Amino acid sequence: MLNLRRREKTLAVVLAGTAGFVDAVGFLEVGGFFVSFMSGNSTRMVVGLAEGDLGGAGIAAVVLVSFFLGAVGGALVTRRRNLDDRPAVLTLVSALLLIALALQLTTSAALLAVPVGIAVVAAAMGSMNSVFHTRGEVSLGVTYMTGAVVKSAHRLVDALFGGSWAPYRQQVALWSALVIGGVLGALLQVSIGVGALGVAVLVVLGTLATTVLVRRREWRAP
Repeated sequence: MLNLRRREKTLAVVLAGTAGFVDAVGFLEVGGFFVSFMSGNSTRMVVGLAEGDLGGAGIAAVVLVSFFLGAVGGALVTRRRNLDDRPAVLTLVSALLLIALALQLTTSAALLAVPVGIAVVAAAMGSMNSVFHTRGEVSLGVTYMTGAVVKSAHRLVDALFGGSWAPYRQQVALWSALVIGGVLGALLQVSIGVGALGVAVLVVLGTLATTVLVRRREWRAP
């Protein structure tokens, strides 16, 4: 995150908050499974298998596979779109979230007890991690914060020993955004149900529009 420009850091914080929001909605919709945090689902899957809870293990597996396929989709977009991949990835995320919302509102179809719409939500979260893609690698994951928590601890120690506080604040901003987004997502899901996903759709569409405008200004600049 240190190498990102200021507006890119803002975008990262907004997307982290959106991921927390969507994760909370999905967690409540599925009943205790994550749509953006795959380490937790991996643990739930293996524990379910060990305890003979094949239903729970199956739910975790469906979400894991959906997230992975979404990440594959994001990777394909970055490969095809080359230098103009960020708007394309945000378009993919927006489309997947819109499809997920439509499916949740119109059908009760499920894959191993996972609503089809929620599976698509997990795919959207997987693809979102391709927004910050540099030289064939994901330079910043915005839907999982374990790395940010660890980095914030290291940056805190660096700052306490005379280093800059800016890197610490940047990592805490990502972590805080995900937490605050999660709180808002949970509150809204309890209030209006899966319709809360509409808020996430609007936020991602807003980031897409902003990104496109910024890119156009950069291209027009002498």
